[in-house]
Amino acid sequence: MTRGKKLILLLLILAILMVATILVMELVPDGQNNEEETAYTIFTLDMDQVTGLSWTYDGEEVTLARDEENNWSYPADEAFPLDASYPDAMVQALSEIQAYRTIENPEDLSSYGLEDPLCSITVEADQTWQLAIGNETSLGGQRYLSLGDGSVYLVDAELLDDFALGLYDIVEKETIPSMTEVTNVQIQAGDTVLTLDYLEESGLAYSDQYVWFWNQDGEETALDTSLTESLVQTVTDLSWNRCVAYQATEEQLSQWGLDAPAVTVTVSYVESSQVETNQTDENGDPVYETQETAKTFTLELGDYDGDACYARLAGSSMVYQVDGTARDTLAAAKGSDLLPQDVLLMDWSEVTGVDITLNGTTYSLEKVVQEETDEDGNTTQTYSYQLDGQTVDIADALDSIADLSVVGSDAGAQGGEEEIAFTFHRDTETYPTVTLSFCSYDSSSCLENLNGEKRLLVDRSELTELIETLQDLLESQ
Repeated sequence: MTRGKKLILLLLILAILMVATILVMELVPDGQNNEEETAYTIFTLDMDQVTGLSWTYDGEEVTLARDEENNWSYPADEAFPLDASYPDAMVQALSEIQAYRTIENPEDLSSYGLEDPLCSITVEADQTWQLAIGNETSLGGQRYLSLGDGSVYLVDAELLDDFALGLYDIVEKETIPSMTEVTNVQIQAGDTVLTLDYLEESGLAYSDQYVWFWNQDGEETALDTSLTESLVQTVTDLSWNRCVAYQATEEQLSQWGLDAPAVTVTVSYVESSQVETNQTDENGDPVYETQETAKTFTLELGDYDGDACYARLAGSSMVYQVDGTARDTLAAAKGSDLLPQDVLLMDWSEVTGVDITLNGTTYSLEKVVQEETDEDGNTTQTYSYQLDGQTVDIADALDSIADLSVVGSDAGAQGGEEEIAFTFHRDTETYPTVTLSFCSYDSSSCLENLNGEKRLLVDRSELTELIETLQDLLESQ
């Protein structure tokens, strides 16, 4: 190796050593050395002896007290709805603190962020301790901590997480109930009210798969299940972002738009619970029964604040912020936007026959059911469609009606010439016949007419393919 190459190699090695030295110096400011390498305990606290706790974070000081029965309170306002899990977690975090390095007799606390600490903590028990949490080290994962004993310690950075809270972060928020059995939803936005009813096996639509209905002065219109449940979940899945007031004044309610809410949503639901029957089973264990109770939940949404909006439970003095998209979605909700997007929902087991009109000719097909029993005695049913006593393999073509692509909608459109029509005969008490037809609309789509309602537009090319398939099957008989 030449002298020049050796020189370059030595310079590279020197550069690497310098970088390593800088990293070590960043980790231990002011050149303080430490021989400790493993974690060791520097502070312990008997949690049962704690009587008071205060901390200052982000310029806000919070002081809490704990009585002999271990109940936490906010002495500045005894009515404050405190969530005791927060101070409990703080005391738990202080019960044992371990350090990874010790810096003795530091010259400049500002180098560690401890002259003006990120968080100052005072805990009272049989004596009073004062702790300060400073900067995170340049390598991350650890922070500088002062116990007031003249040394600086490197501890887990997660210690700050339990104390990086203000007063309104530790409030006990009101519970949003688990509304799993919703029966009715009313959404009022201004002068407009949208009423949604959940009705199973109602007979109000030709298919029992429709369970959500748009109630307009008692007239029920079937709605798309997926679209409606997505809207309802805007409320039932709601969560509070943060509390902004626990005793809101009339002035604050007006300031936040909650004196006259932009949106009010009322959800009626059934709450199920297990109650004792005062009876026991054969093993002597208590017997329970399910009790169902009708409940209501009313939410009010006010003004926006950036991406959030103000919200409260109706009549409550507590005000929160929630995701502003909840107000966007609910305020814009319309029954017409929730109408079914299904071309056809048919339970073919209920169908007894079908009439198909093509090119002015109507073909009446009867469904024939065959039963077969195997050697084990198990009976299965198969069915086919017959035209004038001849079997027509038409089942797959009928199934494909539901797969036609919906490309849009035009409520109230008249459309043009009829291209194909179906009349389904069914063995049902309600809707014993279901009518379905398609007429021309434009060059790329056709208009569906289902039981007299013209709204959905389907892909013309797909419908044309279906018509040609049916025509081949029917005219070949």
